[in-house]
Amino acid sequence: MSIFSSAHNQKASAASASRERAATTAPITLSERSITGLALIRIFVGYLWFQQLSWKMPPTFKGLHPYLVKEGMYTILPGYSYIIQHIFLPNFILLAAGVWTAELLVSLCLIFGIFTRFGALLSVLLSLQLYFGLAFARGEWYWTYGMLVLLGLAIATVPAGRRFGFDQFIAPRLQAAASNNRIARFLSWFV
Repeated sequence: MSIFSSAHNQKASAASASRERAATTAPITLSERSITGLALIRIFVGYLWFQQLSWKMPPTFKGLHPYLVKEGMYTILPGYSYIIQHIFLPNFILLAAGVWTAELLVSLCLIFGIFTRFGALLSVLLSLQLYFGLAFARGEWYWTYGMLVLLGLAIATVPAGRRFGFDQFIAPRLQAAASNNRIARFLSWFV
């Protein structure tokens, strides 16, 4: 049995909880070199997405069709093959236009550092779709899509667009407006 009162125990546990919160919420500060390195990685990944637009150009998106058929054959998600064969392939031009536009948006966001986190999260979504559909197809190296997912996640977790990007100009304005404006508060997360 303890010789301390329950009030003392409550104070001690509250102080302990306060110390734990303070220890876990300490901000991480990146050095100038680190943020510059991440900005260069961001630009490189954006260029990678931009380069991949060239083999599936509108209006026919000719290069994308064989990959979509391949996804239908080798997908690792149950039911995804049915969706590809019965929804995506019959509406191929509409799907291809959406994919091409999304990849262009990712590349522009990452290259120019504008709404970088949005572009990075969109790249994660596109990369996951590629991983689920093509990672285990013959002639594909499954690590490629896994690395694209990890690169997108890494870029999304840090403010990589605030160095060599437009986010460095947008972020302070959005944060200043965030206290009065819900849209600015929402958009400020993506820079």
